Amino acid sequence: MKVIILPNDKAVAKYAYQLVKDRIDLGINTIGLPAGETPLKLYAEIAKGFKRGELDFSGVRAFCTHEYLGISENDDRSCRRFLDDNIFCNININPDWIYSPNAMAEDFVTECQNYEDDMDYLGGVKLQILDIGRNGRVAYNEPGCSLNCRAGLVAFSKETQDELRPYFPKDESIPKFALSIGIGTIMDADECLVLATGSEKADAVAAMVEGPVSTSCPASALQYHNTCIVVIDDAAAANLKRIDFYKATVNAEEQAYQYLMNERKLNGID
Repeated sequence: MKVIILPNDKAVAKYAYQLVKDRIDLGINTIGLPAGETPLKLYAEIAKGFKRGELDFSGVRAFCTHEYLGISENDDRSCRRFLDDNIFCNININPDWIYSPNAMAEDFVTECQNYEDDMDYLGGVKLQILDIGRNGRVAYNEPGCSLNCRAGLVAFSKETQDELRPYFPKDESIPKFALSIGIGTIMDADECLVLATGSEKADAVAAMVEGPVSTSCPASALQYHNTCIVVIDDAAAANLKRIDFYKATVNAEEQAYQYLMNERKLNGID
């Protein structure tokens, strides 16, 4: 797990944008995208980058990480509509190459299996973008879930329902369930990019990065991911105990290379 600590949410979005751009330039063909407040600034940066001609999504397929049970993807409140309005409408992705679980399907178990099958058929997700909930959830995998679960039905905790309140008028009930990719699904991605900003995420970030791997913080499973980059601002990093280490090792490979070259010259090797 590589931890990048930046001054504020704007810097986080710009760093994440450059990483996404680099991966698109390298030719990744599948990307996982979450709906939510945290990635909004990244999506805005992607829109601006596409307008500048820096990005091409014509060969990319996108997987939406979750959808509220019983809400159609065309509903203004749906996660798919959120992504349509905040990223898909601003890039040249093929609409037929956007995959999201059908939360209106009567057999949602089969629906989730088909969703996973689509990922497998395409060779898996190359870059999975994620945010982390205040209670340590990732996608909509709540504390207590299996750390090897696949896409399926999830029940929302009280904390998550409270976080969803701004997206639903007071006269409407907040969804209590969703279809979501699982922790096992996330761990199968070639690379994960986790974003977190704001002091309200500080406890969850500390548990994810430095706490024990536990179902109490589902995001902590990412400590075992082969290639996971966590990009956070100073406020979200406030409870980390090893900040100096993370900052010192951001460019460790480049610094080590320069050190080695200097030593070789001093010893007359070059």
